[in-house]
Amino acid sequence: MKSHSKAAVALVAMCAVMGLASLASAQGSVVNKEEFELTKTSQRVHMPGLRFDYGFSEVLGLGVGYMYAYETTFAFAGVETLFRAGGGADLSFVVPSDWGGLEAITLYGRGRVSGVGPSGGVTLELGLGGGIESRGVVPGATIGAYYAGKQFEIGYFYQAVLQSYRPGWMSTHNVGLRLHIPLFPH
Repeated sequence: MKSHSKAAVALVAMCAVMGLASLASAQGSVVNKEEFELTKTSQRVHMPGLRFDYGFSEVLGLGVGYMYAYETTFAFAGVETLFRAGGGADLSFVVPSDWGGLEAITLYGRGRVSGVGPSGGVTLELGLGGGIESRGVVPGATIGAYYAGKQFEIGYFYQAVLQSYRPGWMSTHNVGLRLHIPLFPH
């Protein structure tokens, strides 16, 4: 019986030593002090891109845009969070959903503020501008909220007309897709 208890004690001691060695090894590789330090990087960036809008009055807006933005990235424990604020302009050609011809050309100055984490984030947008149609210039304003990634935004924007009548091509409710190509960080 004494031999069984000595063997059990030896086995427990051997497992304890191996367990402590494994734990120390794992702790050295898992707990990296530098990963848990908060780091911050900031830059300014030029962001040309593409725009696609679908207005609920059965119109499509196809265009290009440009934004100059200030970005700050915070990293902690291997997770990055990006904050971006910028302004720019979007130029779009508005056509009916059956591609029947050009309805208008719109130009909006827009300001955007974004917060993006590993699972995406939110962009808020305000715009002022308008469209040129066969009857003249139609002033407008937009406000929108988008689901955002680092190089795209997809979401909803409301378009208000700043005159007495609303042309058929100027949808009140719209869904928009914004693609950004960050260039020349400095």
